[in-house]
Parts: sequence; structure tokens; C-alpha cells
Amino acid sequence: MNGTWFPLILIFLLYKSIAQEKTISIWESKNFFIELDPLPGAVEAVKEMANMKNTDVFICTSPIKKYDHCSFEKYAWVEKHLGKEFLELMVLARDKTLISGSLLIDDKPDISGVEPYPTWEHILFSACHNMHLQLRAPQRRLHSWADDWKLILDSKRQ
Repeated sequence: MNGTWFPLILIFLLYKSIAQEKTISIWESKNFFIELDPLPGAVEAVKEMANMKNTDVFICTSPIKKYDHCSFEKYAWVEKHLGKEFLELMVLARDKTLISGSLLIDDKPDISGVEPYPTWEHILFSACHNMHLQLRAPQRRLHSWADDWKLILDSKRQ
């Protein structure tokens, strides 16, 4: 066999690295966050949650490391889609383990930080980058806002 060959895994890692760099440059670009459309049913679900008795809703989001546009655009997005009253409910935190609560609905599969045992239960929100993950009990997943998120909230009240 003539020529140079690379194991498949090396080619995958090279491609993944290039794709990751391009993805990061897109995240860092101006207007990336503000131009994102809400997921179907998300705005309605969050507003309904905020109006439920005995339920305090906060929007906890992490700024990216190169945050030139990110933080401002996340606030602007919330104001645009949820309304000015939701700006007071926003928490920007690089480490979500330091935030207290009963539930954290997040698409990031592994949330770690300073606090090894956060007060909240992590509900994995389905997204293209986590669909392949098999959750082990008692971990739970919310596939979309059309799923029964009220059942998840009610489970924490009992």
C-alpha cells in the first residue's frame, strides 16, 4: 500500500476540531444570539410557568468565554421574546452549580462546577448534541416543550 493513511479516528478528530473552531467563531459573532428563534412552545411554557402558584422561574444562562456580544444579546433576546419583566429573572453564571433551585432544565449533558452536589435536579433538554446519550435513572429528559413539563414541575412539589 503506497501513500499515507490515517486511522479513521484521527480523521474524525481533525474534522471535529475544524468544525468546533468554526462553530465557536459563529457563536462569537455579532447578532448570533439575538437572531436565534425560540424553540416551539418555549415562550408559552416559560410564561405559563412564571404565572403558576408556588413557582419561581429564573433564566440561568452561561456567557461564552469570548463574551463581546453574548451577554448583551442574551438579555436583548429575553426582552424581545419574553418581555421586559423577565429581565429581572435572568442570572448569568459561568458556574450553574452555585445557583440554588429545584430544577435546572438545560441541554448541556454534564454540568459541573465548584459545587459537587447542586441543589437542583438536572433535566436534560433534548438537542442534537445530546440525543445519543442514554440517561440512567433517576435522570430525566424533556424532549421538547410539547412534552409534559408540568408533570416534571409537579414532581418537585410532592
